[in-house]
Amino acid sequence: MLRIVVCLFLLAGIALANKDLETGNYWFDNRAQNSKNDHADSSIVEKMINAYKRALKDSSVQEKAAERLLYAYYFKGCYAVSDHKTRLKLFAESKKFGEEMYAKYPKNKVIISLYAQNLSLWANEYGAFQAVKEGIAKKVRDLSTEAENWQFLGRVHQLLPYIPILLNWPDKDLADKYLVMAHQKEPEDINTMLFIAELRTDQKRYQEALQMVEEALKRGVRPTFVVEDKRTRWKLKNLRQKIKEKME
Repeated sequence: MLRIVVCLFLLAGIALANKDLETGNYWFDNRAQNSKNDHADSSIVEKMINAYKRALKDSSVQEKAAERLLYAYYFKGCYAVSDHKTRLKLFAESKKFGEEMYAKYPKNKVIISLYAQNLSLWANEYGAFQAVKEGIAKKVRDLSTEAENWQFLGRVHQLLPYIPILLNWPDKDLADKYLVMAHQKEPEDINTMLFIAELRTDQKRYQEALQMVEEALKRGVRPTFVVEDKRTRWKLKNLRQKIKEKME
């Protein structure tokens, strides 16, 4: 009888954790609800985060919950928080959690990619130069390489400055190579198209940059990335204006 009771409790726990994952996924799928342009409703984001945190307690769904929670941290920091102190605290929490999940699931490329992305965002809030001195840039590069996240790897090479001795590996040619690879892999991702257009602008290849911007804007807003794509489209429109001014 005792064994039956224990089994029932265990099954109830698994069902609850799975229900928590389902709840988190519901809010994940509806994270654009009540958003204002490219700014998300923080209460909805908190519901998503809290549900995934509860789901983590069940080992049978922990890996999937970890993936979603890492994205939820990223989403909150980029689209639901506007002040530096809150973002720094949030990405510090995400950094610690990412380290733990990377150690536990070292082959999961989604976790590795999101860990690298959130680590980069933490570094930006912490202080980019200090983070570079502490080797964070190299860590982000290595994680992105391991995950085969060509978009983020290209972005690392695109944005980081070449600093002899301290940071001598950023390479704009590699930025070009990896961003093109990312676009070939996921041609629907307008973020990659934005990054390529920015790179082409820096290369003074204005016609190519403008063509990439126009192609990206024609794609509209993806229903699964409403808030994110609205932010990207705003950046694309600003870049289009910048390119046209340079072409005059």
